[in-house]
Amino acid sequence: MSEEQKRAVAEFWEQEACGERYGSEQDRIRYELEPEIVTFADFPSARGQEMLEIGVGMGADAVRWASHAARFTGVDLTERAVSITRTRLASARLTADIRVADAESLPFAEGSFDLVWSWGVLHHTPDSDRALAEAARVLRPGGRYAVMVYHRRSWVAIAAWVRYCLLRGRPFASLTDAVARMESPGTRAYTVGELHRRLAPQLVDLSVRPVLTHWDRRLVPVVARVLGDRFGWFLLVDGRRRG
Repeated sequence: MSEEQKRAVAEFWEQEACGERYGSEQDRIRYELEPEIVTFADFPSARGQEMLEIGVGMGADAVRWASHAARFTGVDLTERAVSITRTRLASARLTADIRVADAESLPFAEGSFDLVWSWGVLHHTPDSDRALAEAARVLRPGGRYAVMVYHRRSWVAIAAWVRYCLLRGRPFASLTDAVARMESPGTRAYTVGELHRRLAPQLVDLSVRPVLTHWDRRLVPVVARVLGDRFGWFLLVDGRRRG
């Protein structure tokens, strides 16, 4: 069933890479809607590092990482994203290894990278837990783990529950079920506690924090502003590989 689900996810993103609908404005709009990326990533921190991005999408982050990293590698489940990203990097005269690969079974030896980055990707693969663990596996001891996944206890997840469950006569359905109907099939969202339990065996200095996003403010502008980040849609996961 997992492989069947994975094919469905791949087919979804082969039709349109994330952000592709914005055309030539994709780069600008991406960072305007999600300014959290720039602060969390700290692109210049990759200077001298060998790094991996899981889920290159339209290649916006890849161009920034590759301009600093000593060696940049990017993977994606779809040929579409790989092709787009290769073209963008070539246009910027940047060298990188961009290839199709499965986040649940990365084609790299343990301890291959100093930094692993993934923004809004790992929650889309059927076995997200395994993908989270794989991202840590390929890190060298002390290497940085920087990942964003969706937050189940968020305003966006509640809005999804209203739309896909309550308004469709399924009031007893869960937030998990609601989020699974967003974007590609089977999308998953986590809680802070779940991520701590899953990643603590592999990571130290682990921080998992929700961040209020443009999407949250758009849904509940007043309430979101009053309650702050607690129910934000993004969970920023930052840590270091155990030695």
